[in-house]
This record gives sequence, C-alpha cells and structure tokens, in this order.
Amino acid sequence: MNSFQQEVVEAVKNLKKYVDDGAPTPEPLPEGEPSFEEVRREKFLPVVASKPEGRMLSVDASSYTLLSGNYWRVSVSRCAYVVVEVQGEKPVVVGEGCEDHIFGVVCHPSRRLYEVWSKLRRFESELALRTVKSMGLGEEDFCLLDGAAYFGGAKNFLLELYEEARRRKMKMVTIPKRSLRLMDSQGRDLLASLSIAGEKLHQEGSLPETWIYHSIKVGEVRGLRLYAEVSAVKLSPSSRRVFRCDLVDYLVEESEEPAVQAASELAYLARDARCDGYPAPLYLAHRWTAIPESKLIEYEEEVYRGLEEEGLLDELLREAEAASFRKVLLGLTHDYELREEIVDL
Repeated sequence: MNSFQQEVVEAVKNLKKYVDDGAPTPEPLPEGEPSFEEVRREKFLPVVASKPEGRMLSVDASSYTLLSGNYWRVSVSRCAYVVVEVQGEKPVVVGEGCEDHIFGVVCHPSRRLYEVWSKLRRFESELALRTVKSMGLGEEDFCLLDGAAYFGGAKNFLLELYEEARRRKMKMVTIPKRSLRLMDSQGRDLLASLSIAGEKLHQEGSLPETWIYHSIKVGEVRGLRLYAEVSAVKLSPSSRRVFRCDLVDYLVEESEEPAVQAASELAYLARDARCDGYPAPLYLAHRWTAIPESKLIEYEEEVYRGLEEEGLLDELLREAEAASFRKVLLGLTHDYELREEIVDL
C-alpha cells in the first residue's frame, strides 16, 4: 500500500470513529488582538532590485473538498514546489514538482478551516524540508512560504523546517497573500494605508517606487509563536500591491540591512506581468497546486469506494446531503466546486 492509499484508509478510519463516537468537543480557536501600527515615515526604507545570487525555493498547497457534512470533511491537497535561479539576467526554473494528499477532518464547524490549515502547513513544511535537503540549499538561497512565520505546534509550519533553514543560514521569508490582523492607528487596513503613504513619499521625491516598511510590531496569537520580524514590502514600481513580509528572526537579529537586501532580491523577481508585485516563484508554486477536474473525480471515487467498503457510505451521504443544500441552489454537483478560503492569522 503506497502513502496515498494509506491516507485514504486513515481518512476513512477517522470518519468511522465519527460515525461510532460523534465529533470531538470543540477546542478554543487561536485568538489574537489586531495589531495597530501608526504609520511612520522613518520606517520606509528604499529598495533597489538586485539580482539574487542563489536559488529561490517556493512552496504552496491547495485544498479541495471531496465530501463533507457539517461536522466532518474529506479533502485532497496538492502541495507544490518551484525552485528558481537567475542565469545571466533571466530567471529559470531549475526544479519543480508536486504531490497530492488525501486527508480527513472531524471537528465542530467553527474549527474546520483551522484544521484544514493545519494539514496544509504540515504538507508544505515536509515538502520544503525534503527539497532543501535534496537540493543542498544554503546561505545564498531563499525558502519562500505562503503564510505568516509561525513554526512549531500542531497548526503551524514545522519547527524542523525552521531549524534546518537556520542551520544552513538560509534566507527564509514568508509572504501571506493577505493579512487580516494588521491595521493602522485608525483601524483601517494597514497594507492599504502603507501603499497610500508610500506613494505620497514617492511623489515628494523622498522614496523610490519600491520599498520595505520595517518593522511592524504584531500582537500575540494564542498557541502560536512567531519566529520572525514583520515588515511590509512594495516590490514592483508598476504595481500598487503591498504585502506583509515576515523575515525569519535569525536573518535580521543584528540589523535591518539583511531585510532590505532580501527585499531587493525579491523585487528582482516580482515584475512578472502575471503577478506584478508578488514574487514570481511563489506565484509559480501556487499555479502548480491546481488539480484538474478529471483527477478530482478520480479521488472522489476512491474515497467513496473506501467508505463503501467500510459500510459508511450511505450514512455519510445522508449527512452530506443534509449539509449541502447551498450547493444544490447554486446548481453545483461536486463539493470541490465550492472553493473556500483558508484562514489567515
């Protein structure tokens, strides 16, 4: 039995436990106060795009629901990596690949997205760790992850990945696609406020069109540890997009210079017209995570078959039907057609 088949067996086993014993008592959700930042002129630091000397490893993961009730879900994830290296002046993909995982979640609906998020973080961490070791990445190289830089514990990136990157002195940077907890002093979206303030400074002639805002103090989130200093970056002169950018703590523990240098190298690869302002290696990894519908149907059938063999299919389909009327109203046939956003912390 291969690892994918074993994951199907494990997902079926979790659902059998649910059918026999019910859903576990809900645990408290991770909590944290919004982080309020007064926008300060002196924190804007100029960034000039500079050619990366090393390779950039980027890892991302997707999630598609195959079958779900109100208190359980079976999903498939595609976790992908891309390694980009600048050869001459041209960025070249020197490594890429993906792997699919079936997983089940049994919990109260209020916890579901956090549990899914936890699974994806583990898949991403394990793939990144294997790639770092197999490609012999080191001090000149980057490890780029999608999300905030929380490591250790059940719902974060694996601490082993952080420790391996630190041992190799890699430039580990995490960039969430959005960040809901960062607010300015008036309670508005901080990244939008920084974009506006940065543009004003540029028009005054005191700041170039690409910059890093360093650093931002963020509040604690219960049960999570942040292994980074938080900043915000604007990486392309032709884009207004500003992203949260977590620079791992050992990289910036002595000065802000490594933060500016890391942003400069990221800016070199953030002018791709398909994702202008967002690092192209992360965009390429994200594209790899898409699973064709023909494959999703194959995985769906495999899950149904596993449930039927255990005598669980009829009961769980009844639960799925009770929970899926929204899908019926939308004229959809499969659960994976209802895409769902993953929580941000």
